[in-house]
Amino acid sequence: MALVDNITGPNSFDLSRPFRFDGTNFKRWQTKMEFFLTVKKVAHVLKEDIPVVPEEAEKEEREKLAMDIALWNDNDYLCKHFILGGLSDDLYDYYIPYKSAKLVWQALKKKYDTEEAGTKKYAVSRYLKYQMTDDKSVESQSHEIQKIAHEIITEGMPLDEQFQVAVIIDKLPPSWKDFKNVLRHKTKEFSLESLITRLRIEEEARKQDQNEEVLALSSHSTRKKFSGAVLKPSGSNFKNQNRNGNKAKITGRNKNWNSKKVQYAKPPAKNDSGNLFICFKCGKPGHMARKCRNQSVDHTPQANMVEDPLVAVLTEVTMIGGSDGWWVDTGASRHVCYDRAMFKTYTNADNKKVLLGDSHTTTVAGTGDVELRFTSGRTLILKDVMHTPEMRKNLVSGFLLNKAGFTQTIGADLYTLTKNGVFVGKGYATDGMFKLNVEVSINKISDSIYMLCDFSIWHSRLCHINKRAITNLSNLGLIPKLSKK
Repeated sequence: MALVDNITGPNSFDLSRPFRFDGTNFKRWQTKMEFFLTVKKVAHVLKEDIPVVPEEAEKEEREKLAMDIALWNDNDYLCKHFILGGLSDDLYDYYIPYKSAKLVWQALKKKYDTEEAGTKKYAVSRYLKYQMTDDKSVESQSHEIQKIAHEIITEGMPLDEQFQVAVIIDKLPPSWKDFKNVLRHKTKEFSLESLITRLRIEEEARKQDQNEEVLALSSHSTRKKFSGAVLKPSGSNFKNQNRNGNKAKITGRNKNWNSKKVQYAKPPAKNDSGNLFICFKCGKPGHMARKCRNQSVDHTPQANMVEDPLVAVLTEVTMIGGSDGWWVDTGASRHVCYDRAMFKTYTNADNKKVLLGDSHTTTVAGTGDVELRFTSGRTLILKDVMHTPEMRKNLVSGFLLNKAGFTQTIGADLYTLTKNGVFVGKGYATDGMFKLNVEVSINKISDSIYMLCDFSIWHSRLCHINKRAITNLSNLGLIPKLSKK
């Protein structure tokens, strides 16, 4: 009991008392004040009038009504000063002349509730104009949008939950463009809580990826511990900085060594400015690369590798323009082709994109029909093929072939295409997909280097196989088209 008296005593802080109202946030203060007056059991004087004693009332009834009037006056006095105590000093001085708590309450509502009646229009404007940025947390910004939506709902304008979900997705920052498209293509509806959870997970994943990139860059930069001189000739001042006229004597330990392994005890080589030379092979200071003893050390990140445009494998040239041939993709819903020259009919497309399997989009330049001629001699015409210049492979949709009545058989790394029991064509497994055996017409400029090849070159490359085998490989697209002599 002593603990309860101590908590509810006059010196204790009342947790139900609202903040002091200074003219702003009236609705919030009004709700807290109503709760506080209800706890004090004096809120009824704001809704009820003072009891009136009728003239024909009897003596006992008059005495009872007199007690009720006295109790009402006491509650009204307490309620009035509770309300005035929740006002700032300026407002307290302004509203203290009012006679009853009800008059004070009505005056406050008439002044400030009317002023906040137009705030819902501003809340709607802020809700529509709000846009997330990349310099703040997406999760915190989504909570800000929810607060604005709650203000609108509090003003009596209901908002559907799916509408709020769509607004938050639409207001994601520009760097979230791909993730925004993924959420838009979801067919199943999800709640606000589920959306916030997905945004939190995606944001954490992005932060982790950025941290890994920073660590990789920092580890790469720490390899260069010395800021040595750059080995560049500077006109007439260029000279061999490592040449020293005063040679030290060979120590007794090195007398029996091979002359190539003799190490002179000379000071580290420096340039004109006094900085040590840095060896670009081992990264150590004090010597140049031609005198480096660690010739076998392999340092892959070298700047001079970019300056040498050497091509070791000819297939790298064709990878820039895409992989020749046609590949079967059972997960694709449309046929795609990156080469404009393969289209028999063509229609340009404006502002059209297609969603890829990695949640990225690529531009569709146009659509048309493409004619594929199998090595079996049969021809397959693909309708409504999308021209996507940024793609690396030409894809045939297995789903559309199935809808068109074709039968596709896969087994033993072979792909067979038939229709109504009639053989159409086949393919083989390579690079994780099935490539169709079709005749590939090489008409791109990037592949023109192969036009100089003849049978003798590929005869030597392929271990001296016969001419017929080379011709078959060329017709299948496994090697480039050969010039006929």
